[in-house]
Amino acid sequence: MKKGDITFSVIGMGLSLWLILESQKFAYASKFGIGPGFFPFWLGIVLAAFSLFKFIASLREKYDAEDSKPRLPGWGSLGRLGLIMLIMAGFALVMSSLGFIVTVFFFVSAILFVLEGDSVLKSIFYGVMFSAAIFLIFRYWLELDLPRGLLGI
Repeated sequence: MKKGDITFSVIGMGLSLWLILESQKFAYASKFGIGPGFFPFWLGIVLAAFSLFKFIASLREKYDAEDSKPRLPGWGSLGRLGLIMLIMAGFALVMSSLGFIVTVFFFVSAILFVLEGDSVLKSIFYGVMFSAAIFLIFRYWLELDLPRGLLGI
């Protein structure tokens, strides 16, 4: 995996450079505190540090022939990935008509039931709990409204 680690770290360093350069277009600080350029700048710095660390570590490590073989996921993993993508596409398609909270309930329940093999009751319970937590966080803590559907929820 030496080649993959080096490639990943170079991509990370390029992305961090882009973040740092783009953050310069925004104010680093404002009269009320940190500005919109603060977070992307420091995110770029941290990503650059981690990428540089990974690059140096991958150059120092010794790899054997087993590490250089390509590792591709099996058909089961690709099927699960495809199913997740279908469920996410469904989430995006029905969110405007069902509303965010109801769609999150169905999304969480479907993921737990179909992919994780949990029971129907457990999937519904966690779907209700997660969508209720999302509702409470956005409505009362952040004081934001989420998209509502035909039911008004």
